[in-house]
Parts: sequence; structure tokens; C-alpha cells
Amino acid sequence: MKKEAQSLFWADQLADRIIERSRREKRPPNIKCQQTPSGGKHIGNLNDVARAYFPYKSLLEKGIRADFVHTTDDRDPLKDVPKRLTDLDGRWHESARFKNISRFLGMPLCRIPDPFGCCSSWSEHFTKVWMDGVHALGMNPKLYSVDELYKQGRFESCIRMVFERAGKAGEIVSRYQKTKSSDYIPFDAICPECGRLANVSSFDLKSKRVCFTCGGKAIKKRKSEGCGFRGEIPWSEGKLQWRFEWAAMWSIFRTTYEPFGKDHAAGSWISGQEIARKVFDIEPPIPFVYEFFLVNGKKMSASVGNVYIVQDMLKIMEPEAFLYYYTKKPAKQRDLDLENIILLIDDFERSERIYFGKERESNIREKKNVMRQYWMSSKDMPKRMPLRIPYQFASVISQVVSGRGFLDRAVSILQSTGHLGDRPSKTELNAVKKRLELAGNWARLYAAPHYRIEVSERPDPKALSGLSGGQKAALGDLARRLSGKPLREEELYDMFWDISKKHGITAPDFFSATYKVLINSDSGPRLAPFILALGQERVAGILEKM
Repeated sequence: MKKEAQSLFWADQLADRIIERSRREKRPPNIKCQQTPSGGKHIGNLNDVARAYFPYKSLLEKGIRADFVHTTDDRDPLKDVPKRLTDLDGRWHESARFKNISRFLGMPLCRIPDPFGCCSSWSEHFTKVWMDGVHALGMNPKLYSVDELYKQGRFESCIRMVFERAGKAGEIVSRYQKTKSSDYIPFDAICPECGRLANVSSFDLKSKRVCFTCGGKAIKKRKSEGCGFRGEIPWSEGKLQWRFEWAAMWSIFRTTYEPFGKDHAAGSWISGQEIARKVFDIEPPIPFVYEFFLVNGKKMSASVGNVYIVQDMLKIMEPEAFLYYYTKKPAKQRDLDLENIILLIDDFERSERIYFGKERESNIREKKNVMRQYWMSSKDMPKRMPLRIPYQFASVISQVVSGRGFLDRAVSILQSTGHLGDRPSKTELNAVKKRLELAGNWARLYAAPHYRIEVSERPDPKALSGLSGGQKAALGDLARRLSGKPLREEELYDMFWDISKKHGITAPDFFSATYKVLINSDSGPRLAPFILALGQERVAGILEKM
């Protein structure tokens, strides 16, 4: 897609800054992101990848060759036991079903067995779950295991610089972490006896070994138990403390740009810049601080268990609709309201209509921004606007139509409402089937009560007692007319107005009465397509039981 050089979209602006720096440094840009495979990483963590991916995609569009890398911090220790864990298919399981996971606290994730027994380690399992979600959204960074980087010696020069400048390193870290003194050595050893991480007490530059006593290590305001072992290990059997490891990876990959959450902005990032310049002699990357978001008005927490992974979201919406959420206002905290996910779907589909010229946007600035958001979120850009059955209506059909012949019945309904042509293509039928499946899952798993439909096959006497004589007469008339020939949506609406006028009631009173009898509610989905979804004969039968 052609666009003006000066884009207003945030990722395009970042791409311009990245290009400027890479030209100054005379090397291709390196775009980096990372995650720790501590469990089922939630969709809030996806910000790291998405905020790296969008500028990377913009660079490629501009014809700039760039490296997009993703590190998995698999040598980090297990700091807490998540309440729930995901299998490789993205299904959740209570962690209590696994035997005493807490005994692994303080051990590197790459050396903890996979609780599901299907992978070689905890880290391999949860890295795979994470990357499956990342790839499903069309983002394909090159994955690097931090554990493997240590084994390959990629960290060796950085470790040496930390030890050679131990005084400077200790002075820096003591200013940013009150629990550390200026003689602190920012390196941990992996104890050969118990496998836990422990602070080192000394190092030898010639033998490339460190000495330590396994006395446990502070993990999330508590201390993991050490075994008391005293000895030495080679550098390759340890790891740099987080702040130094982060900056070391900037040196290893020559990182040009990296996004991170606001939790790092006030601490790790500030110290990281100083570490990069004064310990590793490099310039830190271009930063981008993003705001976290809430889900259903609450902060996600693995220890509480209210977390969602990408695979959860792809059960209720298409990948492009979900990724679209990450294109919007990255510096502002927002709430992903799963109960009303229709609002996000509608917003995405509006951007799609604007992109394909099916809907006008008079504000030129807004139009260009929306079109960039749509382009960025699309894994495979369609040549023409895809068929999108209205999400809410799809959820209605999925709730009221079931059993054998479900798809044929759904297609017939959509044809009668004008949402589908008389001779749909295989591609269109697949799109219909997928949308019905997604919307049905949403209605079952997350939808707010007013989106959930339970048809009353026999009207509730209490609901009937509240109807006026005119309303009852109108519904009796409706039952008789529905028993005739099949009707289309527009014919039904004409009928509603005619019946209301004939029986001296307002249209709102007619609609309200119909909803009370059918679903015991004052309101509901659009009535004409709802009746078509239920079937005229079924609705007539219910009304006749008044």
C-alpha cells in the first residue's frame, strides 16, 4: 500500500527513527523483543512482540532489511508457581494437579522438567506455547534461547567486562537497588548440587571461574532455600544479573530498537542505559515505553489465575481482529472488555471498510491512521474486502441453531437476511463457518448476560401478566402471519409496523412484548433476523402458547 512519507501512525514514526540511527551507525537495524517462559505468558506480555513487530513491518515496507529477534530468558529462575498452566494445545490446567512444583523455585527454567512431560524442560514447553501464539498472529521473529547463548560463549566478552569493571558495576547497581552494596558482583552461579541460583563471592579472569556459597537467593520478596554447597564453577554455568544481562544482549545483537513496559521505564531502563555506556561501551537502543492494559477491568496475574493467552483469544476472534487491538494508543491504558468484545470487532471491521473504500471517513488524518492500523494487523492482506457476517448476529445464530445440518440452516438464515448471496463460494462458506464458531465460543465463554439468549419454549406466566390487551392481540396476529409463507427480513419489519398500527400500540411496545414472550426480557437482538434464526414456525408455535 502506498502512503505518504510522513505517516502519523506511531510505528511508522518509530521506523523513521530506526532508519536514521541505522544509517548513522552504518549497519542494518536490529529489532528486539523478549519474554521469560515462566508459564502461560498472557496477552499483556504480547505488547513486547507487537510493539517490535509493527515498526519492523514498516521497515520492510520501506525496503529496509532488518533483523527481528526474540530472546527467551530461559536461564531465569522460577520465581513463583502460576495458579494455572497451559498444555501445548493452549488448554488450561490447575497447577495443583502437578506434584510440588514449588520445589523448583530458584532453579533456571531450562533445567526444570516439563510438568506435562512432553518437552525436554519447563522453558521449552512454555516457549513453544508462547511462540505458537505469536506465529498464529503472523509475527515471525527469529528465536534465541538465552541458555544457548551462554553455552555458545556469546555472553563471554560481556561477562569479562563486568568482572573487569566490577567496581563500576557494583557502584551502578547499588544506586538503583537498595538491597545491593557497592561490592556486589552482578553474577549468579548455578549450584551443581541443588541446581538453584546463588550470588557469587569472587571471580578469576584467567580460569574463567567464579566462587560461591549456595545460600539461597531473594525471589519475589522471599528467599529460595540454598543447600550450603561451597565451590566454584565456570562462567558458562552462571548468568548475569537481570539488568546487566539485558544490556549485554543489546551488545550481542547490536540492538537498534526495543520496546518495554512502563514497569521497566523507571528502573531497569534507567540503570540499563548507564550499564550499556559505562560497562559495555555501547549506546542503548531506541526505547519505546508501552502502557499495560486491563482485561475485564482487572490486571492480569498468573498467581491469581485471571490470565489469557493468544490461543484463548483466537477461539473467539480472527487473528487480524485481535492484533488490531495492539495497533491502538500504545501509551494509554485500555481495557480489553471480553464481555463486550463485539465493540472491538466492530471497530476492526470499520477500519476494514474504510481501507477498502466501503465506508467514508471525512477526517483525512483519522482515515490514514485507521488504514495503517488495518494494514499492520493483517497477516495476509486480502485483495478484496472479506465477507464478515455481523459478529453479534453470528452469536445469535450459534445460540439458537444446533444439531445436524447446522451450517446449512445458518446459510439459509443468512441468505434470507441478505448477509449471504444465493450461490456462496467455498471461501465465503468457510468464512461463515469460522465466524459462527468464534462468535458461538464467545457467547458461551465470555459474553455479557444481555448477549446470551435462552429461548422460552413456553412463555413465562409472569411475563404474560405484564402485557396489555393490545400487545397480546398483536402477538396473536404475528403468530398467524408467521405461519404462512417464508418471509425475508425487510418483509418482517413491514409486518411489525403494520401489526403495531392495527392494534393501536407503539412499535417499542410491540418489540418489548415479543422479547418478553420469546426470551423473557424487555430487549434482545434485532427482531427480524432473530425470528428468521429461530425459524418462523418455531416462533409462531411459542406465541400460540400464550
